[in-house]
Amino acid sequence: MNAATVNHLAALETLPPETPLALTEIGWDEYVRITDEIGERPGVRVTYDQGRLEIMTLSPEHEGPSRLFTHLISVIVEEMSLDYISLGSTTLRLKRISGGLEADDCYYIGDFSAVAGIKRMNLEVYPPPDLAIEVDISHESSGKLRIYAGLGVRELWIFDGQTMNFHQLSEGRYITIQNSSLFPFLTPDVLPAFLDQGLNEGVIAMRRAFRDWVKANRK
Repeated sequence: MNAATVNHLAALETLPPETPLALTEIGWDEYVRITDEIGERPGVRVTYDQGRLEIMTLSPEHEGPSRLFTHLISVIVEEMSLDYISLGSTTLRLKRISGGLEADDCYYIGDFSAVAGIKRMNLEVYPPPDLAIEVDISHESSGKLRIYAGLGVRELWIFDGQTMNFHQLSEGRYITIQNSSLFPFLTPDVLPAFLDQGLNEGVIAMRRAFRDWVKANRK
């Protein structure tokens, strides 16, 4: 571990949550080294966009809702007789776009055989996730759209603590959609109430209520 990385790790210990540490003129190899040495630290996100590196620690306000999405996804795919695999906040990066990041969660929906059992994600070899989720309660995520598009993530959900938006990749860029392309009966306005329920009443109550909703609205 070199001195530069040690300095970054030391800065993380004192960095206030949701306050980005931004570095410029960072080469690709240096970015890869930093992300590898920081590792899959819980509550840390590293974003790289054409030489600009941003490191940020997350707050409980962010982590609360972000942990609930896997429960919602598991309910909806089960009711649709699908399956899925979650890679969580695995680093997604691609040298040819000079970009990389960690989603709050990412999923392969349906056939995930191409990535089943992998130990290290490499988007030069493996397909991108079908769905990624960003929770940006105190930090704007729209700047990451170019990176996600370059990575080829089919659908992106962004939640700001109040409002949910769905975005679908189309001809190399994201367009806002009113219904999920993965779950066509699902609209973004449905999810915030269930997330709020999960935060205030617990996961079991949220899962039961969401399952009832899916059964009533699935087409």
